[in-house]
Amino acid sequence: MYQFDEHHPEFKGFSSYFVKELLPLLEIGERRRKKAISKIKQHVPVMVLLLGIGIALLWWKLKIIQLIVFAIFGGGAGIAAYVGYVLKDVKAETKQNLVSGICSYVGLTFSERVFDPPDLAPLIDNGLLPKRYDRVSFEDQMSGNAHGADFEAVECHMEREEKSDNNKKWVTVFRGSLMVIDFHRKFLGRTVVLRDKGFLNRKQKSGMKRVGLVDPKFEKIFEAYGTDQVEARYLLTPDFMQQLVDLEDSVDGKNIRFAFLEGLLVVAVETPNRFEAGSMFKPLTDQERTQKILDEIGAVYDVVDGVMKRQKMT
Repeated sequence: MYQFDEHHPEFKGFSSYFVKELLPLLEIGERRRKKAISKIKQHVPVMVLLLGIGIALLWWKLKIIQLIVFAIFGGGAGIAAYVGYVLKDVKAETKQNLVSGICSYVGLTFSERVFDPPDLAPLIDNGLLPKRYDRVSFEDQMSGNAHGADFEAVECHMEREEKSDNNKKWVTVFRGSLMVIDFHRKFLGRTVVLRDKGFLNRKQKSGMKRVGLVDPKFEKIFEAYGTDQVEARYLLTPDFMQQLVDLEDSVDGKNIRFAFLEGLLVVAVETPNRFEAGSMFKPLTDQERTQKILDEIGAVYDVVDGVMKRQKMT
């Protein structure tokens, strides 16, 4: 019997939905997973044996330790790539079934591919994202409505190319989640909240002045700027700031920063890759796999829920 932690009101009854709608799909995928694992168990030992023989021959003929190390790591990477290739389709299908299925249940839409990328310019201009990057990719776009607010969340990966001598490498400058909540109302000014940088903090930033936060706990964590001091203090209450810190914790994130721009709340938080299917060496029907994704989607929904409830009370 499957009984999930339906901690969010929108998840009530999900356990029954899972058994009726999602479990049959996972059981089909589980049969495919077992066939893939069986194939891996047949082929990988042979590949390891051949790699061992090749390494032994290299050592016997050349005795060059650097070459041996390269062969070990190269061969290991090749075997890992083979395992990933065999399990790729099962993993992708499992992710689609689980994430789309859960989103459908709570009334959200989900797409692993992002066909309409978000405009990063406002986030970059206001310091939420780094200015220097050479390429960017998006995945896992989620959107919906809660308490009259439309919202969208997407995972973003920004990289910068670094060159040294004749070599070049790609360095991650931001990997995480971006969220936009549309309140359908205009703000009087612009309010931006960044991470505190100690003595590097500025008194002014992009035409905004520093805003003192009421709670000293958040004053140590964040640095706030605004064009309208009264509105900024009205928006940045201790309860609201705590909601954003809770969001950071719930998604295993760090360095959350956000801004009120026009009628939007824009949030950027560095996170590991989320909404993934998990290990393919465990049964697809394992309850923990689904609960993990359920919790990750709940974290997105919770912040919209909390912010909008507060908006309705004020």
